[in-house]
Parts: sequence; C-alpha cells; structure tokens
Amino acid sequence: LAILNATYNYSTVPSWFAPPVAFESKLPIVTINTLGQTIVDNPRITCNMGIIYNGPGILNCSADAPNNYNGKISIEYRGSTSQSFFPKKPYGFSTLDASGNTVNASLLGMPAESDWILLAPYTDKTFMRDAMIYDLARSMNWYASRKQFVELIINGQNLGVHVLLEKIKR
Repeated sequence: LAILNATYNYSTVPSWFAPPVAFESKLPIVTINTLGQTIVDNPRITCNMGIIYNGPGILNCSADAPNNYNGKISIEYRGSTSQSFFPKKPYGFSTLDASGNTVNASLLGMPAESDWILLAPYTDKTFMRDAMIYDLARSMNWYASRKQFVELIINGQNLGVHVLLEKIKR
C-alpha cells in the first residue's frame, strides 16, 4: 500500500526492510525503565536506570548491557516552567541501593553522589549555554556542577539529548 499526499509519494516499504531495534550514539546512553509507572512531579517513583558508556568518541548502543551504572533510582519531574510548558522534560533523580535507600554513585566519571539532574535544554537549540557557563565558572575556580551530555531513553522512547548534572547542595 503506497502512502499518497499532495507533496510526497511514498512507496510501499520493501519486505527486506527491518526497522532498527537499537539506538547508537557517541554520547553516553541513559536508559530508564519506569516499570509501568508514570513519572510525575511528586511523589518520586522507583524504577531502574542503566548507563551505557564505552569511552570518549566510541559508539554506544542502546541494546548493550549497562556498563557505567545499573541500578535503582527514584525519579520525578523537575522545574516549574520547563516542566509545564515545554515538551522536553527535566528530571531529578536519586540513586538507590537494593533496599531503596539513597546511595552515592559515581556516574560517568563524576564524583560519587546520590542526587542528580537530567536537564532538558529545550529552548537552547545548541544545548550549550548552561554547559559553557558551568565550564567557565570552574575555570575561574568557582563551584559549578560538573556535567555530561547524554542521550536519554525512557521506556524505549528516545527523548533526545539531556545534560546530566550534579545537584548543587548547600
């Protein structure tokens, strides 16, 4: 069956074509499985998270086993305006042990911590404004969160580039 519209004429998909079952990127891949739950602003839900990272410039595949982190997290939406008005959502999460207690974990070479942020730079199409300011502040010996660009996949759906950040604590 061909798909027709006024602009394009699409042919039938060939029988030999198989859609890709895995996603590949040179960025680390963060996969979250909510175990059938819906992420909301409050309360946090407990779910599974894995990080696939083979090193700088090396291809990572979503079908690979997690090799940087593989464990439980508690997660919720983060922010106010960004959470309400933009389709790309930011998240706050904590790493958990098998009993559900918060536990410090080193993610992507950053110092061990239990509280993390997945920033969604929706209005910044370069994804770089926040990241550059954090780098600039650190170069001046000011305290600023460390960061890592990642590809985020939740329940098999690729949600695009996010920025994994340390959560600032007083």
